[in-house]
Amino acid sequence: MASVTDGDIRRALLSGSGLEGPAEAAFHTNVVALKDGSDSGPAIGENSSRDIADYPVVDRSGRLICVETERTDNSRPDRTNTVVIMAGGKGLRLRPLTQDTPKPLLLVGGKPILQRIVENLREDGFSDIVIAVNYLGDQIQDFFADGRDFGVRIRYVEEEIPLGTAGALSLLQQPIVFPLVVMNGDLISAASVGNMVEHHVKEGADITVGAKVVETTVPFGVLHTDGPVIEAIEEKPTRKDLVNAGVYVMSGQAIEGLHASRRTDMPDLIVQNLANRKVLAFPLHEDWLDLGRPDDLRRARANT
Repeated sequence: MASVTDGDIRRALLSGSGLEGPAEAAFHTNVVALKDGSDSGPAIGENSSRDIADYPVVDRSGRLICVETERTDNSRPDRTNTVVIMAGGKGLRLRPLTQDTPKPLLLVGGKPILQRIVENLREDGFSDIVIAVNYLGDQIQDFFADGRDFGVRIRYVEEEIPLGTAGALSLLQQPIVFPLVVMNGDLISAASVGNMVEHHVKEGADITVGAKVVETTVPFGVLHTDGPVIEAIEEKPTRKDLVNAGVYVMSGQAIEGLHASRRTDMPDLIVQNLANRKVLAFPLHEDWLDLGRPDDLRRARANT
């Protein structure tokens, strides 16, 4: 008998397994199951320290009948963490679409990209949002105002000069609730940011980076050689890389070195923390799109 959870899938991705790989790579075999018709109390009591919320119930043949849950509240969680959305870029790769409209307000499926982000955060339990603006930022502030119409509280930080994908964090004013969520303003993702925050806290991380498995296929036969001698030919191989997905969870200590007068991009901030702090990857196996390029924006519009 085996089970698979969200965490098991993410661990399998970190170990190099792709989504099209064998499911067994993510299986968890140390499963606590309840026998149908038996008293479940002793088994649940014995495993109370393992933080198990759901127990499979199986028949005599080991086939799943149902799931018994210890959860008492299925309502949307109330997450107090502050979320900072970076929405100050000029979107140069999307010109002329961004000539008079900031990239986060470009429409996908009849809604601005940034509205989709805000609504997804609200459904995930987040309500305290800070939007960092610069280029055409007045349009973003006019559209969202204080966030009341979207069921959240929205504040703004205004960059007098472009500060990069991390520098605007130096402008944050209290109150800020850590760990802090930071994300780019041109993403559409089905991933739960709340799950990422919970993982960050559980692991005691200083920075957690949302990561996406990206596959790249070489459109030629790749030669494997020993000096000039060809030993093998690999036809159109595919490599898998874990790439930065533009979503982060950060402790206060991780951002304390930022300065409002200096541009800092998120990769630089992450590298600065690698030596002395705990920096983790959190694989995102859910749908994810970075809408910074014309082809990606067209694809999102066609599929939404």
